[in-house]
Amino acid sequence: MNPSLPLCCTPDAFALFSRQVPCVETTQGLLRAAVAVALQQHDEIDPTEAERTLRGYGKFVRSRVRGPQQQAILAHLHQYLFEEQGFAGNDDDYYNPANSYLPEILESKRGLPITLAIVYKIVAEKLGLKVRGVGLPGHFLAAVETDSGPMYIDCFAAGRIMTAGECRERVESIFGDSVSWRDDMLDPVTNRMWLSRMLQNLLHIFTTHQQWTDVAAMLEMQMLLWPKQAQLKRDIALVLARIDMPKPASMWLGDYLRTNPNDPERDELNDLMIKLSK
Repeated sequence: MNPSLPLCCTPDAFALFSRQVPCVETTQGLLRAAVAVALQQHDEIDPTEAERTLRGYGKFVRSRVRGPQQQAILAHLHQYLFEEQGFAGNDDDYYNPANSYLPEILESKRGLPITLAIVYKIVAEKLGLKVRGVGLPGHFLAAVETDSGPMYIDCFAAGRIMTAGECRERVESIFGDSVSWRDDMLDPVTNRMWLSRMLQNLLHIFTTHQQWTDVAAMLEMQMLLWPKQAQLKRDIALVLARIDMPKPASMWLGDYLRTNPNDPERDELNDLMIKLSK
């Protein structure tokens, strides 16, 4: 038997995130789950405010468009979001966790590529467009489905439109020869993968700053997304051991070892189990 979650995630954030998992592939599920991630750090926020704000953006853009022409909708959308509202990437403070929190981004108009792409997707789909996320290595884009194929939008670069070739050049400029380009890098990701990558970004930031309780909270949300991913049990056990929660750490680690007896670090993990039981 494993510990009841959440242990480190706030109850409100965990509950809101959990409610979105069955409908995570809907746009509303993606939006509300993204808000739940922010709720972990900011329990004072109104979880419905972001939805109201984005709905208002969509209504405002719609009021400017005359007719159903896709190019006109896109032009007004880009003008409003990136020129008038000023949404763009936070180059000056890239690794600030606030860049991953949707309600804060709606205030500051600055964020990471992956969270800015959520803003774009929500507003665009309220205008009748279809938008998917594209998880390039080291960068995240929004892709609008058009009659002539996908149009790639770099929301971090204030809505720059990119061709497939420019996407490839971007990856090569970041990674050089260490990453070989594949055309399937431009395939759309699921909303589940979108949210998981958001959480991975925060895991990296919190781990770098040794904010272990926050690391555990993000892992608990990942466990909701990927309940069959055994590695997460191991990861959360190691983090809980760091923050002096030996009993749940031992339970998660024991369950992991029972189902993964060939872990290459099994001896070290068994030693940790002994320490946790003392």
